[in-house]
Amino acid sequence: MARSPKSPAPAGAMSIGALSKATGIAVETLRTWERRYGVPVASRKPSGHRLYPAAAVEPLRRVAQLLARGHRPAEVLALAPAELAPLLALSEGRSTPPIVPPARTSSRGTAAPDAVHPGAVAELLDATRGFDRDRMLRMLRARWSRLGPLRFLDDVAGPFLVAIGAGWEDGEVRIRHEHFATECLSDFLREVRGPHQERADGPLVVAATLEGDRHEGGLLMATVLLAVRGWRVLHLGPDSPVAEIVELARTHPLDAVAISVSSAVPRARAARMIATLRRRLPRRVALWVGGAGAPPATKGVDRFDSFTALDARLATPD
Repeated sequence: MARSPKSPAPAGAMSIGALSKATGIAVETLRTWERRYGVPVASRKPSGHRLYPAAAVEPLRRVAQLLARGHRPAEVLALAPAELAPLLALSEGRSTPPIVPPARTSSRGTAAPDAVHPGAVAELLDATRGFDRDRMLRMLRARWSRLGPLRFLDDVAGPFLVAIGAGWEDGEVRIRHEHFATECLSDFLREVRGPHQERADGPLVVAATLEGDRHEGGLLMATVLLAVRGWRVLHLGPDSPVAEIVELARTHPLDAVAISVSSAVPRARAARMIATLRRRLPRRVALWVGGAGAPPATKGVDRFDSFTALDARLATPD
């Protein structure tokens, strides 16, 4: 389905953030699909901001369910909305997800871009169901080596966490599976961050989640990218009080504070805490926020909706 960026805004149009919240699909994933497959279709406001029709919500929810069952985005997103429900019904009748065929290769022998993360996510979900830690770590290491840091985060780690979360909410993944998967991924992210962190000699950044937010998967992914790009990371981790972050900023020569906000944090509460943090931080310290529950950017607060956007910022000299 081709994009229609100049078409009139449809009734009930929503921002990409609202669409993400309604479907449970990460903003960065929606943007990747739009770029690669032309779905979801966006119109544009006079300001240039994209708007998405409310009618896209239900088809995208079905797409997410199909991906969790092992289907591939390139195949599912090419279907008409009316074709998704019958395919989903067939998929729900399977006792196990379908075996994902090997990734297609280009003429150079490298993986085709649209064949990389669907198979990886399906394999990781299968390892999760079997509580096979060794297999999961082998797959993560192989994808890291094959894709490099940025594509690994965007195409494997991020979508895997989304799939685990969606499966848990739908009742298809038990809490023991969710805990096992996030612990394995967290261990791997710390493993690959370590060597870069030891060599880093760039600006100093504190990384944390807000008080009450114990979901640190997104934060760990961000710290990996920061360390790879040479930033020195002080990782405070989850559930960090604003006062503790501010005190650290006053006693150490910080260049930035990076906050990851999960969808478990009410948006209004996150906005209040970020505003308080910005007000109390020294002006010289940049404040970056990201994650599914991150409030909109405001004066003195930069919001990053993808690791690609964060990477671009890290590559831009002050």
